[in-house]
Amino acid sequence: MEIVWLASAIEDFVSLLEKVDSLFGKAVATKVKYKISSHINLLASFPCMGMRDFYFSDDKYDVRYLINTPNVIYYAISRNEILIISILDTRQSPEMIRHTIAEILKQSR
Repeated sequence: MEIVWLASAIEDFVSLLEKVDSLFGKAVATKVKYKISSHINLLASFPCMGMRDFYFSDDKYDVRYLINTPNVIYYAISRNEILIISILDTRQSPEMIRHTIAEILKQSR
C-alpha cells in the first residue's frame, strides 16, 4: 500500500523534530526521526498493526493509531493507501488529541 502524508502530518513531524533538536540536540532528533519513520514505513506491509479508533472510523476510512512513545501516530486506511493524519505528543489531554484529529479529518473529508 502507498503511504500518503497529509500536510498537517508533515507539519507535525517537522515541528516535533525541531523541538527535539532544540531540547536534546541533533543526534537525539535523528534517532526520533528514524524511530517514527521506521514505524510508519512498516504500515505499508502491515497496515492494520495500529489500534482501530472506533470514534473516527467510518465506511470510507479505517482510522487507527500507533503509539511511538511519547508520541501517537494517527493514520487512516482507505482502499489503496495509508493516509498519515497527524503525529501528536501523548502528554496532552485525550480530549485535546481527539479535538485535533476531529478537526483534521473534518477538513480532509
